[in-house]
Amino acid sequence: MLFVLRSRLNDLVVDSPSLRWLYGLVASGRAWWARARGRRFQCADVLLQAWRLLGADLFGKKRIAVVRELFQESCFNNGGPAPVVANELLREFSNSAEAQRIRHEFAGFPLADRVRMRYPRPNDDPERQGDLMVLKAYDEATGEKGVLYLMYSESIRRFPALFDLPRLASRYMLVLEPSWWGYQDAEFLLYLGADLDVVVLAQCRPDFEFIRDLQTNLVPARLGAGDWIDPDRFRPKTSRDRAYDLVMVSGWNVLKRHTLLFRTLRKLKQEHGRVLSVALIGYPQHWTRTKIEKLMRRYDVQEQCTVFENIPHDEVARVVGDAKAYVLLSRREGANRGLYESLFCGTPVIVYRHHRGVNLDHVTKDVGRLADDEELAGVILSVVEGWERFRPREWALANTGWVTSTGLLSRTLEGIARQRGLPWTTDIVGHKNAPNLKYAEEGVYRRFGPEYERLQQYLRS
Repeated sequence: MLFVLRSRLNDLVVDSPSLRWLYGLVASGRAWWARARGRRFQCADVLLQAWRLLGADLFGKKRIAVVRELFQESCFNNGGPAPVVANELLREFSNSAEAQRIRHEFAGFPLADRVRMRYPRPNDDPERQGDLMVLKAYDEATGEKGVLYLMYSESIRRFPALFDLPRLASRYMLVLEPSWWGYQDAEFLLYLGADLDVVVLAQCRPDFEFIRDLQTNLVPARLGAGDWIDPDRFRPKTSRDRAYDLVMVSGWNVLKRHTLLFRTLRKLKQEHGRVLSVALIGYPQHWTRTKIEKLMRRYDVQEQCTVFENIPHDEVARVVGDAKAYVLLSRREGANRGLYESLFCGTPVIVYRHHRGVNLDHVTKDVGRLADDEELAGVILSVVEGWERFRPREWALANTGWVTSTGLLSRTLEGIARQRGLPWTTDIVGHKNAPNLKYAEEGVYRRFGPEYERLQQYLRS
């Protein structure tokens, strides 16, 4: 509930010029107070959150200069980047109450789970990794660096609390996969260090440009959570008929804007005489199924909607492949996986035109359409009536999926290694989001067992 309230407040700030001005004023005061007490990480955290919500123009050049000054004085030495061991922001965060709470939470986990940043489950699938995955082992003989992959924004923040980052720097490269929009986040500053090699996955162009323009050791790559889909698991329906006009895959959450979908369905029925069939795939997330069904009745579209709650991943693939179009109506979120699952199912996509988080460059004429709220009804009719004209799977096979993305990521890491004059003789292994983090090849987790055990020595006590 706190998350929903915070998200709604964020939306109000983003949409209201007067609230943006007030929020900026309050943020400046909080940042000044934190800096006056010597809490530079807290100061950077407050300012970067304000930058994300206000945008660069309203945040202003003076505040941007303060942020840059903060990480310059905390992470640079004699005009150049300092080693990560000298990162004062990292040191402050590692000693903070927040970091201590994180360590306390994970201290109760078995070592095999703690080192994978994996929450234990009874009778768990051994193939399921946690939020940390080894993509390449460190080579003791040659000193060739290994590669660690971190999934979710929360884990990017937790990792420096749990692991000794300066000790890891000489042995591993890091890949960070954030799960939320807007990369103006202080957690990235924890990874600043001349000796630390970090790739930040950034599907959305503004996020890519933000990391690039920092001009630090953080290297952005136009990849994200949706790029690790298995095309063999998400396939089109063999017959040409499809049971549903639309499919929406999302948690039951106000941010997903189910209300906009139901309002548009009512408009299509009342003004165009079109009654569409819709599959709603979801799970409880701040809202419940009861809330969704209540909204359907309010807009009198309950007869048009079939609800699928907490269904297996293979069933998700079947339903998505049985729809003529997929809709993504949220205004801001991370790199959406359902979008790419739809593409591989041969299902065209309809995406909110000003979405922050996904790569809008991928919504080409071959795969679907972008739509503002007021044009959504017309775009839905256009796509549903002409869905067979699109070629989403063909585009996806050529541009995304775990095989293509693994190659792109491996080349990025190799480029960093060679630029440093470091050896690179072995590429990373492939992984999938299915939906949890798993190795692409079954059983590979056993091969990396010794590497996970080696990582235990870097856990902070």
